[in-house]
Amino acid sequence: MRSLALGLFCLLCCDAVRVDHRDRRRPRPSVLSRGRNDSAVQSNSVESLCKGKPLDFVFIIDSSRSVRPSDYEKVKTFITNILAFLDVGPEATRVGLLQYGSVVQNEFSLNTYSSKADVERAVKAMDHLATGTMTGLAIQYTMETAFTEPEGARPTDMHIPRIAMIVTDGRPQDTVEEVSAQARQAGIQIFAIGVGRVDMNTLRAIGSEPHSEHVYLVGNFSQIETLTSVFQSNLCGGTDLCSVVDHQCDHLCVSTPASYMCRCRKGYTLNSDGKSCRSEDPCAVVDHGCAHICAKVPGVLGYECRCRLGYELNEDARTCRRIDYCDLGNHGCQHDCVSTPESYICRCTRGYVLNLDGKTCSKIDHCALGDHGCEHECVNTEDSFFCKCREGYILRPDNTTCKKLDPCSLGNHGCEHDCVNTEDSFVCRCREGYTLRPDNRTCKKAECGDGVMDLVFVIDGSKSMGPANFELVKQFVNGIVDSLDVSGIGTHVGLLQYSTKVRTEFTLGQYTSGQDINRAVSRMQYMGRGSMTGAALRHMFEYSFSAKEGARPDMPRVSIVFTDGRSQDDVSKWAAKAKDAGITIYALGVGKAIEEELREIASEPDDKHLYYAEDFSHMGEIADKLKSRICKEKPSPEEMCKCDNVMLFQRQVNEQLRRLTQHNILYSPVVISVRVSRSFSLPDRSSFTMA
Repeated sequence: MRSLALGLFCLLCCDAVRVDHRDRRRPRPSVLSRGRNDSAVQSNSVESLCKGKPLDFVFIIDSSRSVRPSDYEKVKTFITNILAFLDVGPEATRVGLLQYGSVVQNEFSLNTYSSKADVERAVKAMDHLATGTMTGLAIQYTMETAFTEPEGARPTDMHIPRIAMIVTDGRPQDTVEEVSAQARQAGIQIFAIGVGRVDMNTLRAIGSEPHSEHVYLVGNFSQIETLTSVFQSNLCGGTDLCSVVDHQCDHLCVSTPASYMCRCRKGYTLNSDGKSCRSEDPCAVVDHGCAHICAKVPGVLGYECRCRLGYELNEDARTCRRIDYCDLGNHGCQHDCVSTPESYICRCTRGYVLNLDGKTCSKIDHCALGDHGCEHECVNTEDSFFCKCREGYILRPDNTTCKKLDPCSLGNHGCEHDCVNTEDSFVCRCREGYTLRPDNRTCKKAECGDGVMDLVFVIDGSKSMGPANFELVKQFVNGIVDSLDVSGIGTHVGLLQYSTKVRTEFTLGQYTSGQDINRAVSRMQYMGRGSMTGAALRHMFEYSFSAKEGARPDMPRVSIVFTDGRSQDDVSKWAAKAKDAGITIYALGVGKAIEEELREIASEPDDKHLYYAEDFSHMGEIADKLKSRICKEKPSPEEMCKCDNVMLFQRQVNEQLRRLTQHNILYSPVVISVRVSRSFSLPDRSSFTMA
């Protein structure tokens, strides 16, 4: 009995040894134990560099407040251990790193450093953000910015693997499923590492397939270093998985550093199962035998033969024969029908001319006789001819010569102010201080005709807005412009559009009429990418109100900032700098705009400088309120009499008198007195008198 018990015990021990050996040979992708020898892992990493395996590798590090400072240092150590077995260099592996909390902070791009030592120093110098957990925003930044050629990613046709490794310890505050799927579809291979209480379903939604090689979960930050050897094996193992697994690829299997992928031959597209291929263009992959054109049939995998214009398909459904349109019997030609490659033409017999209907014929071509005397054009009639002038000219009483048309002199142009002749017609224009109404005839006085300022629009052109709403924003801008007195000495207007980058559409000094600005706004092209409002505020502060771009001294400076969502960078710093420099900022938010950001952008008080609408259909209400506010905030007479504003006030008075003179308005002598504060005195007298 003792012998039997001893035998069973030995058998169980042997099985346990075999299981332990199998587990050591292939690490499991779930929660790993603490008992791994970290020094052995480090040694193995150093000895097994990924020589000859170039990668574009971006670390995405969760820097939220839930990560303690000591754990943050362990993440840095883990990154350094991964770097130990990577062959870092411009022609080898390029490394980038970003960390995220409530916002995304790019620490360095793929083309920032060219040596491993520089990368390690940059990692050690990182500071903990300690804010929220916007994981989806970080993945979107990685896809749209980090893996672009300007940031150092190599072209896709070089087939350099794009690897993203994300380390997170908490539940994201935004959605990750859709943006992760888009990133993987764009060719980015994602490794998802969770620490602590991370939801495994969230990690699977982020990581690439197969999850057993791309998704890992450890109990705490002390265990994260146990994954180093796993990634060394995945990234540098050198095993051609296509040769050792049943990949089931329909056409081609391509090994990657950590897995494999299926690809299709030219002319085919990979199906959603990632294995099978469908014909993208059956005409390119089959011997179709079409004499002229092979065309793919929409919705099916087949094709059909078609003929070029002027031909029709034969009964064999492949060859083509020329169409004789005259033989069809429906040409309607009075005399002769002549087939052409694409249709037919009618011709008349000798002594006749083809009429304007292109089918019937009239006897004798009077214009062809050469004695008609028409200065411009001769037009045949049934029995004779008449002369006709080109556009922009009218026939003189002699019925043969032409004179240039002067539409304005005819008196029926309908222009309220001025009529200006053009080459072929005329245009209406308004006198200074007025703008042309949409009917292009009548004029209206600018609502802010006396309010002179330098105004810069800062317009959100991010992807969340959409082309249709962007057109509404353009109409909104033109509505504001139409209410202003835009001229060389009146209001000047500039405009920036921003998304991931900032683009100056036109500067303050570029246009001096509302019509020119309206046309420039209408021509704007929608950018449609990210939303970097902070960068736009910085550009506005540093460049838009500079003398180089047309800003004038001693002129009120106003900026209207429009956004429909959360900024991907900080807005408070540059908004504060702009307001401290004397720039009045109106913040306009629509839809998903963040109230906290709008308050940071707007000048005080908020109730006069912050406007919000739930959707773009209510933008007209914002426009009306904003026009009223801008017009009301003209400097008062008391403010104009302050020392800093005396010269500006004098210029505006002179401008009003100049306008009265220009429009021939008689007025009696005017005496304008300006009281001067005791804090200063003018050289000669304390009043200006103008007659």
